[in-house]
Amino acid sequence: MNYGYYNYYATPIFHYVNMPYLLATAVIIALVLGIVLFFTFLKKNNEGKYSGIKGKFYNAMTFNRFYAENIIKFVYVLSACVVTVVGLVQIVIGSFIAGIVTLVLGNVVLRISFELLLMFIMLCKKTVSVDRRLSKIEAFYDDQYGEDLGCDGCCDDCADADECCDDCADADECCTECGETENAEQD
Repeated sequence: MNYGYYNYYATPIFHYVNMPYLLATAVIIALVLGIVLFFTFLKKNNEGKYSGIKGKFYNAMTFNRFYAENIIKFVYVLSACVVTVVGLVQIVIGSFIAGIVTLVLGNVVLRISFELLLMFIMLCKKTVSVDRRLSKIEAFYDDQYGEDLGCDGCCDDCADADECCDDCADADECCTECGETENAEQD
């Protein structure tokens, strides 16, 4: 005798919903939601605009904050505890040499391997830090020297003030704005 256990435990919703269509609809909704989030919430000009949970979500989705470092550190602590306990159990069971090797060599190899993993993450963090600092320095020099270097368009293309004053139609005005006078050049 064969009982239909599947029908006994099945809820009535499964009789009316076709699963492949439901999954396809869910994928389409997820794609549309992802596109909308990418082009509205995750825009570059929203950087630093959000705080709290929205800020954390924004940083996580734009990879402004790396969580792999904390995860790797957590896995290292767990792994070191496991290696240490296994080494101590080996010592207690009676294989003293294997326990000492596991304690010492196991923890050393574990530490070196996790340090190598963390080196790549630290390298990435330092590169991002240097990039941010360079962009601030670049913005500083662009703001400070970009427009104020020349004398109202007269010296914009000139490399030095002497050349500017020679080519300028109103040399006295140009050179006084640059901080030099034509008289100072003649002396």
